[in-house]
Amino acid sequence: MWKKIYRKLKYEYYKLIRMKGAPSFVARGFSIGIFVEFITLPTFGLAFLLLFPLLKFFRASIPAGLIAFVIGKLVLPVFMVINYKIGYAIVGKPLNEHLVHGGEMPPWEKWLLWMKDTGLAYFTGSAVMGFVVAISSYFIVHAALQLYRRKKMRRSVQGRSTS
Repeated sequence: MWKKIYRKLKYEYYKLIRMKGAPSFVARGFSIGIFVEFITLPTFGLAFLLLFPLLKFFRASIPAGLIAFVIGKLVLPVFMVINYKIGYAIVGKPLNEHLVHGGEMPPWEKWLLWMKDTGLAYFTGSAVMGFVVAISSYFIVHAALQLYRRKKMRRSVQGRSTS
């Protein structure tokens, strides 16, 4: 299983690193895709609808955004507990502790209450952590693209000089 995940990440990395376009254009698309993936889980997938308008608005690479969305699905489980703890620290105590219940509640009210306290904390933490990861991924992808293109340029120049 781990080998499959590693191979998928490596494949997505090579697709990203060989992408055409300015490094800032590709890195912007990647960071937007990562951010949207982070906020997708707590919104039940509705945030995916934000991906294309955000990529167009910020004039970013659509393929890079989609690659980041796929990579984010593989990386996000690592951040789930951290997202909730960050959100809990920002939002404060769960709303359950603030409300007094009079009797038994129907299941849909229990679910709604659970979503209010846990869902709000998780969404807040996901948005904060997604922003941090998106900013850092922008600089990492930008640097990786520049490094790959410099190495590629050197190889092509060396290939011409030996011919």
